[in-house]
Amino acid sequence: MSDSIFIDELPVVESSEVEKLKEKYPQYDPYFIVCSSLKKYREKFDKLWKNYKPYADTHFKDQIKINFHQRSWEMYVGNILLKDATIISSKDEGPDFIIDESIYIECVAPTKGDSIKSDSVPEMYVAKTPQEIRVMNVPTDQMILRITQAIKSKALDQYEKWKSKSWFNNKMSFIIALNTADLQHVEDSNMPNIIKALFGFQFMSINIKTGETNYTHRNSINKTNNEPVLVDYFTNNEFSFVSGVLFSDNLVSSHPDDIGDDCYFVNNPFADNPINDSFKKHYKRWTATKFEGKLSLKKEF
Repeated sequence: MSDSIFIDELPVVESSEVEKLKEKYPQYDPYFIVCSSLKKYREKFDKLWKNYKPYADTHFKDQIKINFHQRSWEMYVGNILLKDATIISSKDEGPDFIIDESIYIECVAPTKGDSIKSDSVPEMYVAKTPQEIRVMNVPTDQMILRITQAIKSKALDQYEKWKSKSWFNNKMSFIIALNTADLQHVEDSNMPNIIKALFGFQFMSINIKTGETNYTHRNSINKTNNEPVLVDYFTNNEFSFVSGVLFSDNLVSSHPDDIGDDCYFVNNPFADNPINDSFKKHYKRWTATKFEGKLSLKKEF
């Protein structure tokens, strides 16, 4: 395999020339073109690729040209696992990673969805002049719907397929690694959308008398066709086969020098196969616990 994740036909150029390259190579993902043609990004991704290429599946280099956000997130997760001295393996069939023969990890990076459909996430409006500034609602519900769909496709659809395979072991923990950066819009700084999608949180409320803050709760969101979509996966036993979610809302192109420092782990308090502390200790965490029928959630660093 090449020492570069990119292709020779895409040259390194100045930022002013990137748009011309996008027009010239419409068959490639625009994000792939940007990161290939700008030196600072190219070097950053090639460093990740150098570590990851022994673990990449046979389709990786072809697919990253057209699904750069999704596949580069997978490569980033692989680098995080290797940094933490984890023994990992990866195959063409099955989960993206198997860790220490005890954890399955499947990576997913939801997109905004089909712009024609009303439940997709609209493009973020950016004013170029003061005169163009306008008020825009943050499409929180649409973002949460994209997250829940991504989780469902990995948790329900993929996991069900694995059950029939000879290599499958239902005693192993299962983690979904999810990146929401492509959704773009700013999230609630106190409560990430992924937490809202897993535990049903909605709006912050403040008790005027005591000053205490809390969040309203819901079990589902209605799509525009009034079909309810669950947003409480980690509040009951229905998703107990999912052990937790590793997540980030940061583009891989903007990852910190200390890779993984932009990631959080949230556990499923109802998990059949909980994640051990030796894995969780490497990440900032949202820790969920249940006691006497009540759930508590605590943000930890």
